[in-house]
Amino acid sequence: MVTQPSTQLEVVIGCDIGSQGLKVVLLSLDGEFLGEASAAYDVDYPRPTWAEQPAQAWLDALPRALAELRAATGFRPEQVRALGLDAQVDGVVPIDAGGRPLRPAIIWMDRRAVAQCDAVAAGAAHQADPTALFRLSGLNLDASHVAPKIRWLAENEPAVYESAMFFLLPGSYVAYHLTGEVAVDYANASSTLLMDVAGRAWSPELCRLFDIRPERLAPIRPATDLLGGMRPVVAEALGLPPGMPVTVGTGDEHAACVGAGVVRPGLVCDIAGTAEPVCASASQPAFDPTGLVETHCHADPALWLLENPGFVSGANYRWFRDQFAPLEVQAATADRSAYDLLNEAAARVPPGAEGLVLLPCLMGAMTPTWNAAARGTFAGFTLAHRREHFVRAVLEASAYGLRDIVDQMRQMGLPLEEIRAVGGGSRSRMWRQIKADVTGLPVTLPQTSETTALGAAMLALVGIGAFGSLSEAAQRAVRVVETLEPDRATQARYEDYYQFYRATYFALLPVFERAARLGL
Repeated sequence: MVTQPSTQLEVVIGCDIGSQGLKVVLLSLDGEFLGEASAAYDVDYPRPTWAEQPAQAWLDALPRALAELRAATGFRPEQVRALGLDAQVDGVVPIDAGGRPLRPAIIWMDRRAVAQCDAVAAGAAHQADPTALFRLSGLNLDASHVAPKIRWLAENEPAVYESAMFFLLPGSYVAYHLTGEVAVDYANASSTLLMDVAGRAWSPELCRLFDIRPERLAPIRPATDLLGGMRPVVAEALGLPPGMPVTVGTGDEHAACVGAGVVRPGLVCDIAGTAEPVCASASQPAFDPTGLVETHCHADPALWLLENPGFVSGANYRWFRDQFAPLEVQAATADRSAYDLLNEAAARVPPGAEGLVLLPCLMGAMTPTWNAAARGTFAGFTLAHRREHFVRAVLEASAYGLRDIVDQMRQMGLPLEEIRAVGGGSRSRMWRQIKADVTGLPVTLPQTSETTALGAAMLALVGIGAFGSLSEAAQRAVRVVETLEPDRATQARYEDYYQFYRATYFALLPVFERAARLGL
């Protein structure tokens, strides 16, 4: 939907720096959604389980997306009051004293720092048990987080490490480029493995464990704070007013929860993008004894966010499309994407894909357990299975992973009423129905699937005082447009297939561990 704003209307822009593209949305000051646009870029995979992006890719995408938004909505620069930011979490951008990136960003899905986690675990045995470490940070000692990645730089690229003035997260780097100011919000900081999550401050103990000096980390501020005014040279290049306020910003899954209205207990936000974070709000910090669900700060300072930071999901489907669907790619039109054509094929296959199951661990596992050694696996296929069975198995794998996390949230005592599906994958009605049938919870669809950028715009609305809180902004800006209830007969059928998925994963753990010892 695109609305041509009146030339007298004041607006804000929300900007989401994602893994595979940058998205922008335009909102009026009373929360009316006016339009959206995007610009794509790639992820580099230099080695197995490594993932990088040049920070310049984000900066190059921003003017392209803004130009498309301007063309679609006709907004004028003088109408824009502020820019709100969110970005992929768990990436690290080392910058020198001049603010220049010293290497490509090591992004969230990169798992190269396993040895650094093992070294900290061995050292921590004499200082703090894993349970105490988890309760302090809210996080698992895992290579996906920022602290091990910084240690990897120290041990493998010492020249980069020693030259770094700051180790910034992706959103903090873009905010620094726009304003010249350095900061990170509570939610993003809480995903680094360097923060005392209950105390909402950098932890001296965690910094000491990873041998990282706190002064090389950005100061922590609320996501809705106005970080600074846009630098004139940047504003001119973007076609925006010089000095226009820019928010500190937050993480992408945190912003997605804001944009989906997940600002109270009872709601689950399922973010089906490149990865699939699954999040629920809580009024107090709570800790999962299994470690499947981590404890983060929420973008709303009054809340915490209980979440699994995201098993690879949309990236699995993109990999399948790129490798095995050349005909669909060629046949795609503006109205029917290659994914739409693949979904139509999958719809002809019964629930459970006639015994074919995928473990969605193409970059290691984040569910049913955290395991960097796990690998993607198709199991149970026979000569009777066709390509469309594999497509359906890809879709169902994400639903099984979602159920793993939802079930554990229930075990933690969270009252779950519904799942709000957002992100690019939420556009598939069939995929949403599969998730409802597998989890047994209704799956709702907000007005826009791009709730990350919407959440970023809501940060800007609160930052300039248009709303008093993110909860107040959500009441005005978030609307649910469809609800899919679980089909109870299909739900019963999926129970056996879900248990087969779990049995396959746990049976293969010794195989994954042996492969890891062999360096595979």
